[in-house]
Amino acid sequence: MKKDGLHHWVFRAHVQDRAGALTSIASAFSNRGISIETVVGHGAEEQATHDGTVVMTFRCTEEDKDMMVRVVRRLSKVTRLQEYPYDSHSLRKAALIRVNRRLTPKDVAGEESFLTCELMSTDPESWVYLVAGAPNQLDPVLRRLEGAGEVSDIVYTVLGL
Repeated sequence: MKKDGLHHWVFRAHVQDRAGALTSIASAFSNRGISIETVVGHGAEEQATHDGTVVMTFRCTEEDKDMMVRVVRRLSKVTRLQEYPYDSHSLRKAALIRVNRRLTPKDVAGEESFLTCELMSTDPESWVYLVAGAPNQLDPVLRRLEGAGEVSDIVYTVLGL
């Protein structure tokens, strides 16, 4: 997606499980004036081929993204880097949303695909759902719900393999 001349990107970095791996990546972005929008990371299972993974989304020009590829690949704690445009079919976005009414299947239908929607919990005034799907299918649904004033809280991330 393009916004204000910027493109939306996703990096997936395999990192060594050492103190400061995430900090070194965040500093590389900060030092170049690029803000990370979302980040998710995890350590690896014992049988994994790498120590951990960090997935982050950000917006910048294609030239700045290419510069960040070079910079992040040179970081000593990064062992591999994959880059994706935000609208890549390899990505999925997951969101926990708190809404002020029960959702129907029509509320969370993507234009060209079905989205995952699971009711997680409810109380007398709100419902919490896990919704997931391709970012370009989920984003319009979230914008529509937010625009209608039905979302009271949201936490989301983008994942890619």
